Formats: sequence, structure tokens, C-alpha cells
Amino acid sequence: MLSRYAAVAIYFLAITPLVLSGCAMSEEIKRIDENKHSLSEKAASLSTDLNGEQLYFRSCNTCHPTGRQGPMGPSLEHVNEHFLTDAALRDFIRKGKGVMPAQTKDVMDDKEMDSLIAYVRHLND
Repeated sequence: MLSRYAAVAIYFLAITPLVLSGCAMSEEIKRIDENKHSLSEKAASLSTDLNGEQLYFRSCNTCHPTGRQGPMGPSLEHVNEHFLTDAALRDFIRKGKGVMPAQTKDVMDDKEMDSLIAYVRHLND
């Protein structure tokens, strides 16, 4: 018969790989959960539940702070004079210009674009 010491040694030799693989498995689960959380946050940032003001602050305010001239973009004070129709403003925003990024439909859908345009049109009221 094995001595008590030998039995304990065999037990630890058998259990060590299981414990170590459990640690690796928990790290993998943690990584998967972090990835899911990151994807969830990205989806929420592109949500169609945003109103015009929220969309403006997400996409425009950095360069046009509250409609004024900013570090990268001009003032939006005369936007209604430069873009007489919503269609003209929509086309401009969709295409972008210079450093202004295009706001394609995969970034901002038509419902969101309508909300953004309504907000921008009344920004300086």
C-alpha cells in the first residue's frame, strides 16, 4: 500500500493540471465577457434612440462646440442660409468635407439624420 505521503503527492500531481486549466479557463471567460461588454457599448453608441441633441454632441460638438467655431470646424450660425433645404444639408453631412467625417447610414440612419438636422436648424434660435 502507498504511504499517506505518496497518496497526497499523487493527489496533488493529479489535481494541479485541473487547477491550472481552471485559471486559464477563467481568464478566457473574463476576456470573452470584456469583449461582449465592449461590443455592447459600441452598439449603444450607435443606438437609434438618440435625439438630435445627443447625436450632435456625439458627432459634431467636438469641432463645432454648441454651434460656434471650434478647433476644427466653422461656426454653424449661418447653416440655414448655406443649406436651404434639409436634403442639401443631409447630402453635405453624409459626404463630409475636409476633416469632417462622412456620416454614412451605417453610422447614422435616416431617422437619426432627420433628428440631427432638426437640431442643427434650430441651434441658433
